[in-house]
Amino acid sequence: MARLPADEDYARALLSIFQAKKLRARQSLRLSDAKSAFLVQNMGRPADFDAALDYARSLGWLSIDLNMVRLTAPGAEEIAFGGGLF
Repeated sequence: MARLPADEDYARALLSIFQAKKLRARQSLRLSDAKSAFLVQNMGRPADFDAALDYARSLGWLSIDLNMVRLTAPGAEEIAFGGGLF
């Protein structure tokens, strides 16, 4: 699947959900809760959430296991130092 420049923006929007909930590296959200927050806050469509998740996983910002989305250390660093998060 081709990546679009917007995929990074969607991934950063997804990270902003973790930031808003004040989650730290190695803390998790239910996949359904992350997707719901993404959609309710009008960050994109369901396909955009999937693209955001794929992009964030490819960069090591997030991982998925047992229907949980875990913020990794690189993801927490991106939140702290990446600037420009929503």
